[in-house]
Amino acid sequence: MFKLRPVINNLNDSFRSKAFPVRSFWEYVNMMFNKPDPERIKTLGPDRACAEWVLRNGGKIIWSDGKKLEDYNSLPPEEQSVPKIVTIDGSDSSISHYGFPHLSGCTMLEKIILHNNKYIEDRAMKGLAYGDATLKHAQVSECVNVTDVGLKDIKCLTKLNTLVLFNLSSVNNLDECKQYLQSQLPSCKILDREEQVKC
Repeated sequence: MFKLRPVINNLNDSFRSKAFPVRSFWEYVNMMFNKPDPERIKTLGPDRACAEWVLRNGGKIIWSDGKKLEDYNSLPPEEQSVPKIVTIDGSDSSISHYGFPHLSGCTMLEKIILHNNKYIEDRAMKGLAYGDATLKHAQVSECVNVTDVGLKDIKCLTKLNTLVLFNLSSVNNLDECKQYLQSQLPSCKILDREEQVKC
């Protein structure tokens, strides 16, 4: 009589062994959607290339003329110049650290919001350094893969005057992180969601 248990165990082992390659595949897909294209940046300019990156991955931008854009297909034709980007909203998007080099050429970028994004993790916190020259306002909230170590890397944003942090489930000691960042960024006001609403 046949024994099914070893067969089932082997099948389970087989499924488990395929789990990591599946995660690696989606990591690769995310990298390809985020990775900067130096030639495109050179041809179209950093603000257009950055806008394409953010919108392609489900984020939103605000141009320096105040116009908001959240649909990739609403970008003007490539031969038409675009305004400068002042705000990136990466809420509920798939932007990740792979694309953060786009920030370095955006000379008017002042604000970035990273809310409820599972692709934002410690490498992205370090990658914010690409926007150090101009960023004045940053928000990191409900990003489940950001830890204490990554959060402290926000110290690289030396021009910040406002930092909003809340609901970071993988941060073990948010208060300690805030105290550390305050010591590194003495001119920055660090807020949580409730305090932000009052402002």
